Amino acid sequence: MRLPPRSRPFSSTIYRLNAPSWPSPPVPQPPVGPSDNLSSSSQQSGQYQYHGQQKKKSFWTEWLSSPSFQAALTTVVGLGMVFAGGMAYLEWYKAHVLHRIMRAFEPGYDPALELSKINGPNASHVRRMEQPLIDSIVRGEAKGGYYLVIGPKGTGKGTMILDAMRKINADGVSFSHPDLEVFRLRFGKALDFDYYEDWQGSLFSRADPRNGGPALDIERALNKLEKVALRYALKNGRPLIDIHLFPNTPEGHGILHQLQQRAEAWAEGGILTMIFSSDDYWCLDVMKKNASRMRILSVYDLSAAESLSALRHLRRQELANRSARGLVSDKLELESDSVLRRVYELVGGRTSYLARVARADDVLEEAEAMIEGEKQWLLSKIGLIPEHDDDVMDEQKWASCSWLILRHLANAAEPLSPYPSVLPPIPLESPDEAHLEKEDDHRRSSSAVNVTLPREISSADIHLPKVTYEEARRIMTRADFLEALDHYHIISIDLNHNVRPDSTLLLRAAQQVVAEEGFDDALDQTRDRVDQIEGLHRQNELTVKEPFRVMFDKKDGKPVWEVIGLGESFVPEEKEEEEERLV
Repeated sequence: MRLPPRSRPFSSTIYRLNAPSWPSPPVPQPPVGPSDNLSSSSQQSGQYQYHGQQKKKSFWTEWLSSPSFQAALTTVVGLGMVFAGGMAYLEWYKAHVLHRIMRAFEPGYDPALELSKINGPNASHVRRMEQPLIDSIVRGEAKGGYYLVIGPKGTGKGTMILDAMRKINADGVSFSHPDLEVFRLRFGKALDFDYYEDWQGSLFSRADPRNGGPALDIERALNKLEKVALRYALKNGRPLIDIHLFPNTPEGHGILHQLQQRAEAWAEGGILTMIFSSDDYWCLDVMKKNASRMRILSVYDLSAAESLSALRHLRRQELANRSARGLVSDKLELESDSVLRRVYELVGGRTSYLARVARADDVLEEAEAMIEGEKQWLLSKIGLIPEHDDDVMDEQKWASCSWLILRHLANAAEPLSPYPSVLPPIPLESPDEAHLEKEDDHRRSSSAVNVTLPREISSADIHLPKVTYEEARRIMTRADFLEALDHYHIISIDLNHNVRPDSTLLLRAAQQVVAEEGFDDALDQTRDRVDQIEGLHRQNELTVKEPFRVMFDKKDGKPVWEVIGLGESFVPEEKEEEEERLV
């Protein structure tokens, strides 16, 4: 059975403008005039504009979703984040550096104080009469100036400063030590400042600020310290204390001037007090020219009464420590006053020497051994060599000139008294009972003044012989050797330009050398040998063994000449040629 065919529905399509009807071909349109109706053409142009906007909009849409736009956006956002992160890190790092420097002056940790605390409370040292003055300076009570503490090595300058820091737990105090690179590191350690060595700004494409050498690094540290000092002074009402130790090196001159300029400015503002400590005269000589607010504190050896009291105290403490450890024998007991006085006559009132003697089994034997050791050290530095070679002439010139001043000082000093001593007993005075006198108005003036405490002169004290600086130059016949002797602690130069032996121990060693038989002859022979070598260097000698004559004559019409008297030292050129031909 066949099914009828299905009917297929047809639908009309959408009418399109300007679509040619098939099969009629497109007909060209006539030109449009001003009076023609433009309704149809305007409709067509509007449709064209609509399609153009659609095309334009689709371009921006396509570009915003394109990989090039995403890459550009990522680059801009990344650079912005790096810039913002770098700026934020820079501001945080600056604040962090100031916080660390401020923390270095807070109570508690200080590198120098922590090292001294290991045996600090139980350490055996002498309390000096200058300790109250140092305490008031370190506490920040003395404003408007900075201090230079000078004195021979071993007199207790550093110990007094550390004791003053320990009393206030280093509150507002930082201790920095003495080559510029070493000072840079130690100064940064004292301030807890790393000189931008922990800088991580390179991650944000920022250059490393540490360029220019150690001098510029120290200047950066001083700039940071100035900001911290201003904050500290406004917060606590007293200045910070910064303590410096300097060696006798040429590099120290530049850094000393750099710090002194800041010390002058900060002392005027009352925000920070610097304390400079030195055992050489050159530091005073360099700073005195520009010192308008500097105050000088000289530290000398203890007097006889203070030395005996300190030695008895140290000896008693040493015996007590040995007794606590079970090391005291029946032979060890506190010595008599005559023995202690003899020790004082041998080593003087230097606190470091007294502490060393107090720890020995036999104090007199230890004192004699110290003199012998000082004598051998002195001879190793400036020992005389009468018949020396010209290679060591400069060394012997310095040694001979040094012994000229040492011989003068040794002869000017009183000889060592016989033992046991027949001098009257020395009145004892405890160093702990020393009081601090109130400073006069002239000590508060804005100038480099001496704030050294007055000392009573006793007949029992050992007075080191002294000469003026000008007289010492004439005795030595040289003006450039005194600084080297001061550097080696052979002599000491005080505030009033007086030249003394550095210590009583060195004076005793020099007296033993000068008293030896033949010392004066050896000194004269050494100086004569130096003069002889210098004379040989200054003159040129021409020696002729025998006189000679030059004879001129004519032979066969040719001029000839002949030297008579030189023997084999002169051979005429013609004879040399004949001998060469024969050979």
